[in-house]
Order: sequence, then C-alpha cells, then structure tokens
Amino acid sequence: MSELLVNLIEKLTVSGFWETRAHLYMDIMVTFLASLPFLLGLSIIFAMQGHFKLHKFTQTLLFSLTVLILGFFAYIVHYQQGFDFLLKASNIDTQKASLFLMVHVIIAISTIILWFFALIYGINDRKRRALPGVYSASHRKSGRRVFLGVLLTSLTSVGVYWMLFVA
Repeated sequence: MSELLVNLIEKLTVSGFWETRAHLYMDIMVTFLASLPFLLGLSIIFAMQGHFKLHKFTQTLLFSLTVLILGFFAYIVHYQQGFDFLLKASNIDTQKASLFLMVHVIIAISTIILWFFALIYGINDRKRRALPGVYSASHRKSGRRVFLGVLLTSLTSVGVYWMLFVA
C-alpha cells in the first residue's frame, strides 16, 4: 500500500494550479477541503427537500472522500515529506505552526468521528423507519455539529496549507 501511495505521489508532483510551493495533489486536496462546507450544505438541502436517498448517498460519498483526503494529507505531511521539512520554506514560527497543526488534527479527528456516528445512526434509524420521524430532531442536531466541525476542519486545513506552502 505504501509503495502504491509513493508511486501515485510521484506522478502528481507537478506544480499545482494555485501557484504556490505546493504540488498538484496538495492543491487538489485543499480545494476539496475548502469546498466541503458548500458541498455538505448542498447535501443538507437534499434532505430538507425530501430527497433522503440522495442525501444519504452524498453524505456517504463526501464522508468517504474526506477520510481518504485527510488520510492522504496526513500521510504526506507527516510521513512522506515531514512537517518540519515543509515548514522550513515558510516564515511561520515552528511552535505556533505545530500548535495550529495539533488543533487542526484534533478538530479533524473529532469531526470524522462525529460524522461517522451521524451516518451510522442515520442509516440504522432509516432502516427502522424512524428517520424521518422520531429521531429527526436529534439527527438534525448531530448534523449541525458535524457541519460546524467540517467548517472548522476546512478552515484549519486552508490554514495549514497556507503555513506550509504560501507564507
């Protein structure tokens, strides 16, 4: 698996489209993460309009892509290139950057866990015919928490990108 990732990364090491120090794959990832709140909002609109199957599909797709991209991002930043190595080209203080990265990781992991449980409970409640219905209010409440987490993850992802490749 590691060899496959290394080969994929090598093929995507051309310059990115945001004209920063980042490679193409980093630009793709940060663009997805920056647009994620809007995509999630669109998925929520599907549910509000009664398109529950489409809502379930888009939520599952967005969740899967987010886990994949955040995992890939973490692999590159921590194992492939190293946070300290990437930060050398930046003028950001290492301690502040490390603290910001730690906050980002905590928010991202918490959001993924919340989102995972919201998906699982939503799917199970739908099978029991309790969604929409009995559990709609609690599902809506957990969805708001997930949306806030996704928004914060998106913003902090852009912040990490800026620290590593722009500043």
